[in-house]
Amino acid sequence: MRKSVLAAAVALSAFVSPAASAFDPDTPAGEPKPAFPVTLDSEEDATIGLAFGAAFGLAKGAEPTATREIDGRTYQFRPAAIHLLPNNVGVLLSLGSLEDAGHSEGGINAIHYLQGGPSGWRRKGEWLNLGSVGTVGNAATAWGFSDALGRNPYLVTSGGGVWQGCAISNATLTELAPDGPVDRASFTDSMSSGAGLNQKEQGFDGQITAAVPDRSFAVTYSGTRAIRQQYVLKNGKYELVGKDRIPGC
Repeated sequence: MRKSVLAAAVALSAFVSPAASAFDPDTPAGEPKPAFPVTLDSEEDATIGLAFGAAFGLAKGAEPTATREIDGRTYQFRPAAIHLLPNNVGVLLSLGSLEDAGHSEGGINAIHYLQGGPSGWRRKGEWLNLGSVGTVGNAATAWGFSDALGRNPYLVTSGGGVWQGCAISNATLTELAPDGPVDRASFTDSMSSGAGLNQKEQGFDGQITAAVPDRSFAVTYSGTRAIRQQYVLKNGKYELVGKDRIPGC
């Protein structure tokens, strides 16, 4: 399944992290990139062990893995990415995998807010079950941070799976508000079918091609045919205008 690409014609700065904090020299500073197109990444960052250890209460020098039991199931967490906000606040995304999972069972995403200071990172808050996850026990399979979708940064996650020859992936936009992250929108970012018995061969790949920060955005699909869908913010959630024209599996 192709990685999701979110695109728009705005010349701002997204995927940009402030300079790394002096107390954690391994925290990536990030390279400046255009706001759009925004490409989601699937490469897990191996340099953010100090932040991950603070988030999960690990001993200093411990391996960056953590086991957590949630609702009677055991998840194995590992660090994926971090985004630095003003005032030395870090937002850490960690991926929780579920072992011995069924096909329809997803993993879990963990988001931690961390306060940086002279003594290192200090955990401010933890939130679970946000964003998109994959199947067969996988958490998000692609992710990225953007500063161009609203007054607060957004975490964009993507995940999906294959059902009898039909592949589908959904993207979730999570606002990183000062008092905690909130899922604001979701949409199908890729779909392809035709490998299964009696399936129609078709495929769609979605991009955010226009946005008014904190008000609306549009997703344009390429593939079998061109489709454009509009989402508008209502009562804290982005709602699709009209009927969803992207087929499911």
